[in-house]
Amino acid sequence: MELHWSDHLLFLILGVIIPLRTVMGKQPQLSEITFDTRTKLQLYWGNNAWLWLMCGVVAGVWWLNDRPWQLIGLDWPFFWPSGWPLAAVLLFAALYLWDTFSEVSSQVQRDTTVEHFRSELGFLPQTSYEYAHYIFLALTAGVCEEFIFRGYFIRYLQAVLANDTTATLAILVAAVIFGVVHLYQGWQAVIKIGGMAVIFGYIFVHTGSLWLLMAIHFAVDLIGGFIAWRLLAKDRA
Repeated sequence: MELHWSDHLLFLILGVIIPLRTVMGKQPQLSEITFDTRTKLQLYWGNNAWLWLMCGVVAGVWWLNDRPWQLIGLDWPFFWPSGWPLAAVLLFAALYLWDTFSEVSSQVQRDTTVEHFRSELGFLPQTSYEYAHYIFLALTAGVCEEFIFRGYFIRYLQAVLANDTTATLAILVAAVIFGVVHLYQGWQAVIKIGGMAVIFGYIFVHTGSLWLLMAIHFAVDLIGGFIAWRLLAKDRA
């Protein structure tokens, strides 16, 4: 794809400046904030607005440069992947289920998970009311983050790098950026999320579609919020 100056500016802001601010501690650390229901809802809907704004800007740049939406992963109808991309989907599902089960498999593990939620991820829902609002955040993250970090970033990096290892480097660089912007969840989360991004990037490059990734991303966030709600609600009882 032929790049425009707007692509470079957009990547500089979303792919360099914002991640650097995260690493350098220029953004508020969520672990330092005391969350109540009002604060959580402000965070949920504030992030909703911010993600859709970024998504809209990326879509605008894409549209103004007269590029096909199929190239960024929005081809329709959706076809279920096969071969190695399907194997990557199944690998991610297996790793995710194993990791999730390990966090709740025993009382000791559940207590450790609850402590992590309280100390590092205080924004997670603790009531059905909070979870109802959290659902919209999970949906927004699933759609917008895949559109930006997988669809746009990988296509941009493929165009910039333009060599025999383009796809691999594009996937890895986009995955590192995606992991870093989640640093507020701790370095362990950065590694897990970065690994997820590598698998998702591989699936995107070899299928050319974002639809399944958006659905999986939404489901992962939805399940994570549900587990947090049930564990934290039980812990409060």
